[in-house]
Amino acid sequence: MLWLSLYAQWMTVVPVIVPSQVTGVLGCGGAAKEGITGSIVALGAVVALVVAPLAGALSDRRRSPRGRRRPYLVSGTIGSCIALAFLPLFGPGSNLLLYALAIVHLQFWWNWASGPYAGLISDVVPREDQGTASGWMNAMSIIGTILGNVLIAVLYRPSRAWPIVAMFVALNLAALAATVRGVREPPARGAQLPFRLGPFLASFYVPPRAHANFYWVLITRLAANMGIWSVFTFLLFYLETVLTIGCGSATSLLAILLALGAAFAIPASLLGVWLSGRYGLVPIVRATSWIMTATTICYVLIAVRPQLALVVPVVVIFSAAYGAFGAVDWALALAVLPAGKDAGKDMGIWHVSLVLPQILGPVASGWLITWIAGAVSPRAAYEVAFGIAALWFAAAAALVGRVRLRPITRN
Repeated sequence: MLWLSLYAQWMTVVPVIVPSQVTGVLGCGGAAKEGITGSIVALGAVVALVVAPLAGALSDRRRSPRGRRRPYLVSGTIGSCIALAFLPLFGPGSNLLLYALAIVHLQFWWNWASGPYAGLISDVVPREDQGTASGWMNAMSIIGTILGNVLIAVLYRPSRAWPIVAMFVALNLAALAATVRGVREPPARGAQLPFRLGPFLASFYVPPRAHANFYWVLITRLAANMGIWSVFTFLLFYLETVLTIGCGSATSLLAILLALGAAFAIPASLLGVWLSGRYGLVPIVRATSWIMTATTICYVLIAVRPQLALVVPVVVIFSAAYGAFGAVDWALALAVLPAGKDAGKDMGIWHVSLVLPQILGPVASGWLITWIAGAVSPRAAYEVAFGIAALWFAAAAALVGRVRLRPITRN
């Protein structure tokens, strides 16, 4: 349930609210809004890069008769509620540095909860059932994405952010209550040895030769997410600039498109889980990566002759492929974890392959778009930036074939 509330925020705050609020501060025609938006998203992701594996590793060591992850879920969720309350304070003429700090604050608490939460799934689900659990987790992620974007379309306006923030806070608290009441964690004995900084930091090193599959999954997930965040972060500006849709209308339209795409992602994710049981995880991850490659190329072609009617099916197909990718990709990560006893730390390391692209992708693509738009044209800027994103998806599709999984036996 907690994934539902996290994704309701994550897949609206990053691709919709941050670009919208930066536009509100700078003005609709503000110079360098892509580069500034990408930099703010990346700055928040730097914090996430550190906090998720750190919180996951700390939760591995915690001693508690009621489970080791619970304190991090509670404190992280409540902290994110407080951090969300700062966002409506920013409007035209606000200080962008303070706004960036508000996003950093929010990212800290999101990842303080999500790092240990990733380890929780490995704690409570037997290995032979982790594919099914991955499908349910992904379904909650998609439902959260739909719910978040529907709420954005109904409640959010750049000059009136309080209603959506209040709804996100209520959703956080409801999902936290359901998770704390519904999940029965096994008692945690904590670390066997006293805490020492050197061995703690050394525990983050996973020998590549002994765990090659783990590293190939990290690499391919990093490549896929470089493509995802190079596209998602700038879809709002793509609608405004390439399709010449007004700022306010583009925000509502993007929320509707993302919700529509997420609705198609639910059956796609269930189909992906079923197909992975029949054909294996790796072939389905590879197929969905190729579909995302093709749809990203479609964004490039639409920029040559812009038509809104062509964007709708592309968003839907891209989102469906992303939904199926997310469902089986999580199961693939669980299948290659090096050590069950350190699941929080190991899933935190895996989480880096999700967060690092949020640093590199938005910054590189944002300033590339800003520079090419000024030197050539906005359409050319998105053709180049999204063309590079397609190459990232293609790399993920090509490299995932190097993963070799041992067969799963059921008792």
